[in-house]
Parts: sequence; C-alpha cells; structure tokens
Amino acid sequence: GLLIMLTLLLATGLRKSLASPVIGKMGVIVCIVLFASPLSTLKDVISSKSAKSIPLPFTLVCMLNCFLWSVMGIFELKDFNVYFPNVLGLLSAIAQFMLKLAYGDGPEKSGGEKLLPM
Repeated sequence: GLLIMLTLLLATGLRKSLASPVIGKMGVIVCIVLFASPLSTLKDVISSKSAKSIPLPFTLVCMLNCFLWSVMGIFELKDFNVYFPNVLGLLSAIAQFMLKLAYGDGPEKSGGEKLLPM
C-alpha cells in the first residue's frame, strides 16, 4: 500500500519529466527484490544440501520471462529500466536453477528414501 501511495503522490505531484524516471527506478528496485527473493534461502539450501525451498515452476517461468524482457529491453527498447532488472532476474533465476539441479529436493538413502536434514 505504501508503495502505491508514494507512486500516486509522485505521479500527481511532480512534473512528468521528473516523476517518470523516479517511478521507473522504483519499479527497477521492486523487480530486483521480486526476482532475487528466492535466493534468500541460499544459505539454507547449501547447508542442508536440499533445494526443496526453491520453487521450480517459479524459477523456470522467471528465467523465461527475464530472458525475453532482457532481449526486448536491450535490442528493441534500449531501455535501462526494462533490461537492467531483467538481466539481474535472469542471473538470479539461473543461479536458482543451478542450485535445484545440484541439490534437488535433498539427499536420499540408497533405497530411495529421503534422509532427514541434520
């Protein structure tokens, strides 16, 4: 709610030439936080050797979305506010995907049963 209020105040209280870049930078920050949020469990993933906390569907969709918007932002729009957060989001999604590949949903016993994390 606070972000929406701030955006509305900026949009209505400032000249468009000043409000537009400020609101654009706010959008960049929000996108970076959104795309990198699953990496907040990075320490737990590595210590438990389980990437169960990383949602694979979100990671794959994020990777595709960020790739497409990065290409569009760099080659078509040439807009920093489009390509910068999406390139960072793509790198974040690739890191999450690599962790998912490396650790999967955790260690297994030889009989295929999951081990309890220690």
